[in-house]
Amino acid sequence: MVAMVLLFFTTPLQYLPRCVLGAIVFVIAVRLVDLRALKEIRKESPAEFAVAVVTAVVVVFGGVERGIVLAMILSLLRVVRHSYRPHTGILVRSEKGYWQTVPAVPGVVSEPGMAIYRFGAPLFYANASRISDELLHLTGAAPNELRWLIIDCEAITSIDYSAARVVCELRCELNRRGVVLIFARVRPELRADLDRHHVAEAVGPDHIFPRLHDALQMYHQFPTSPPPLGHR
Repeated sequence: MVAMVLLFFTTPLQYLPRCVLGAIVFVIAVRLVDLRALKEIRKESPAEFAVAVVTAVVVVFGGVERGIVLAMILSLLRVVRHSYRPHTGILVRSEKGYWQTVPAVPGVVSEPGMAIYRFGAPLFYANASRISDELLHLTGAAPNELRWLIIDCEAITSIDYSAARVVCELRCELNRRGVVLIFARVRPELRADLDRHHVAEAVGPDHIFPRLHDALQMYHQFPTSPPPLGHR
């Protein structure tokens, strides 16, 4: 139908008043507004609802192009915000034996002398200081019973240069406090980043595991002291 109009009916359409064309576009645009979906978005995600409303207002008063650009910028800012302040915590076993995440505060451990710390985003320059601050706060300045600190890297898919430098400094400080740093659930792409940025060399290749089970097994073998390098 569109092809037929473009080929044979463009001349008659030039006499159609602009107000009629505007009305047609307006009717189509109104049908695109899904109030029921907006209501559901508001219930489940107020932040996404705010982005949708702001975008709609800008489209009405500023144009479609400006609205689309604004929506893209706001969405990217939300992604950056989530990456900057990801969900973190310590994995502990529930009464039923399942792993659950609790806030990372001093005194919380996964097992006596050991804590499994989960960081819910890739490591980059904007959030690297958070993982350092939380882990140093978790271990405390004074000597304590915590000897093993396992980082669950399931959600850490990459690490950049700046974050790698922070992790290396963190490893040195934890070592000074008598706490060994272990990486578990390390995927191949993350392992490549750790090798490229010399993090694996600083931490020790024998302290990096593809599975959390392997790290726990090592802890059960050496519960009171750091595992020796090259023992595997």
